[in-house]
Amino acid sequence: MAATQEILQETIARAAEAAGSTASRLVDKIVSKDPNTWLARLTGYIVPNPSNHVQLLLVGIIGFFVVRSIMAVMTTKGPERFSMDSVRNQPVPAKRNFTPRELAEFDGKDESTPVYMGVHGIVYDVSTSRHFYGPGGPYQNFAGRDASRGLAYTNFDTSVLSDLDGPVDKLEDLERSEWASLDEWKAFYAGKYPPVGNLVDPPAQESKKDQ
Repeated sequence: MAATQEILQETIARAAEAAGSTASRLVDKIVSKDPNTWLARLTGYIVPNPSNHVQLLLVGIIGFFVVRSIMAVMTTKGPERFSMDSVRNQPVPAKRNFTPRELAEFDGKDESTPVYMGVHGIVYDVSTSRHFYGPGGPYQNFAGRDASRGLAYTNFDTSVLSDLDGPVDKLEDLERSEWASLDEWKAFYAGKYPPVGNLVDPPAQESKKDQ
């Protein structure tokens, strides 16, 4: 690496010297016509004077860092190229019905299973945000549960969760503002997480409905 830097420094120094010589001829040519023209004055500011060692040093330093930055970009391994094959090969869970008790099995405590969450009858896979919904996360109480009432209330406490063995919360007592809040959350989850099924009443509750 040190040898490479020495070669670069020597190359830059030679390039600066050559550029300075060319610049000198250019300045002399422009200034000789009329030293008071705006082009002559501008050229004097921009083009380094080969007799001015400070200017040449600054040009050399700038050139060194430019070349080093280019080499760093060329030698640095970039991120892996995205491939649609990686998406196609991902297993897509088949949509199914979940009772509240079945949904509770996907609460994130077992890292080998996904994290699911119910929102107004739809079950979403929120595994990509396990740090939010898994154990210790701010929304851990909603993992494996129907979060509809909690989202409507903007309340993440366990007190808003319904009984696992009871019917799905129909939310019939929600006020208009609470429905508006829930609708916003529904749009959020529908746009960010994949649905994997529907939340349904337990069989015992279904049989009671038919009577």
